[in-house]
Amino acid sequence: MPGRRHQMDGRLLVVLAPLRHVSQPSRGGSSASPADRLFAARAENSSKRPVRRIQRTSMPHMRRAAALLVILPALTLAPWSASGYEPSGGVTFNVPNPWGSSAENTRIVRKVEEAFRHVRRTRRDPHPVILVTGYLFDRDVSANALINACRRGVSVRVIINRKVASRPLRKLVTALNADNVRDGDRDGIADNDPRAGRCNRALPAQHDGLRQRGEGIPLMTARQTRRSLRRPTGQQVTWGADGSYVLKCSGSCRGASDANMHSKIYAMSSSGSANNVVMVSSSNLNGGGAKLGWNDLVVMKGRPKTFDFLVQVHRLMTAQKRAGPDLLELTDGPYTTRIFPIVGGKDRDPLLQDLRKIRCSSDLGRTSLHIQQFWWNGHRGNYLWDKIRNLARDGCKVKIIIGAVDRGLGRRMRDARRAGLIEFWDSRIDTDMDGYVNTRTHMKAVAVRGTYGTNRRYHGVWTGTANWSNGSLTRGDENTLNVRSARLWRRYVRYFTTVRNHSTR
Repeated sequence: MPGRRHQMDGRLLVVLAPLRHVSQPSRGGSSASPADRLFAARAENSSKRPVRRIQRTSMPHMRRAAALLVILPALTLAPWSASGYEPSGGVTFNVPNPWGSSAENTRIVRKVEEAFRHVRRTRRDPHPVILVTGYLFDRDVSANALINACRRGVSVRVIINRKVASRPLRKLVTALNADNVRDGDRDGIADNDPRAGRCNRALPAQHDGLRQRGEGIPLMTARQTRRSLRRPTGQQVTWGADGSYVLKCSGSCRGASDANMHSKIYAMSSSGSANNVVMVSSSNLNGGGAKLGWNDLVVMKGRPKTFDFLVQVHRLMTAQKRAGPDLLELTDGPYTTRIFPIVGGKDRDPLLQDLRKIRCSSDLGRTSLHIQQFWWNGHRGNYLWDKIRNLARDGCKVKIIIGAVDRGLGRRMRDARRAGLIEFWDSRIDTDMDGYVNTRTHMKAVAVRGTYGTNRRYHGVWTGTANWSNGSLTRGDENTLNVRSARLWRRYVRYFTTVRNHSTR
């Protein structure tokens, strides 16, 4: 029996401390595959190549310190729009090596970074927020864009996978976590003084009760970074005066302790002239993702319901509130956002439920599915394949490009191709002939045209971060996005053809 879903309208059924600048919310194997981890290692190599509780001071001092920690910088508000910039909506794709130029490699990450640069305090958005979740992070440009946003008075909240240890991340942690503090008894009052001011600036001299420094702290060591990454919590006081932080959860934020934070969301309360900007991607902010994988980025603008939903989800992740059996889902116009993990199995799998709504005859002819999937394996991978194969037998046109697949599933797919049921390509390419795959599709997308539910003229794209494996449903942090759009469907099918032309049969 399908699991219950919360149809969100900007509220979650959990009680947390009041959110800054949003309405108060109401209330485990790893999701990343072995192929994902190998891909990450190759990506990093590629980018390298071209407590003891502090005793409280007197209560008046600590209350003054606590008051300082929750005040945002008194910056001059910019006009309604700081520039003529507005991020374009729709989808962006990159072109990896060896076919793409540097500009084509980095289309996605540069678009995200440019949006970060245009988040600032304005009259219409006096308390701007940037939310980031990512599995990998090694771009110095991305770190600088987020640090500079913090210095403009933006609350920058970053959650990263626990295994990331790049120098750009250390730089980001030093800047955003320098003023973070502890609140062990969760009373909303800091247990210790901050080591530096907002965004690693000097502490203001006029506030007694706080130690003063002439400058911020130096770049954190790897050990200091690991320790600092554990300190932010759901208690807002721990984020410091700048309201910013970088956090690594203990495994998956809302799932298993041995799983991963594999979500990839870049959300902004405003960017340039656009409000409530949400970007969902298969790409991390890292060099390997730009150079070695085919990736997508979908941009939504003017979506306050979706943005507020993600603010609350991000807060749940920061508080490391474990997921239950109910799917966190929000439908906002043509966009349906889903947040994982959920507790359950096959009958609670929303992707399988989507596939069950497909019929192979439609007002547009035979229903078609164009599938690009990076990692496809295990029990979940097999039951999803069973359903897709059955759709092909029922007359649907099924085309598949893989980035990695377990041997058993690979054999079954090739058998189906030989039987004429599907078209099938392998995107893995060893460009330097060293025995390791360099480039492959990293997407997790399905483009559907035909009958879906009662709509016999449906066009849509289902994308996000979730590999088709057991962990992505029930253990790790993931996000998916279903979009009803003929224009977006055409863009994904066109890109499918591009990736296919660089793949093998």
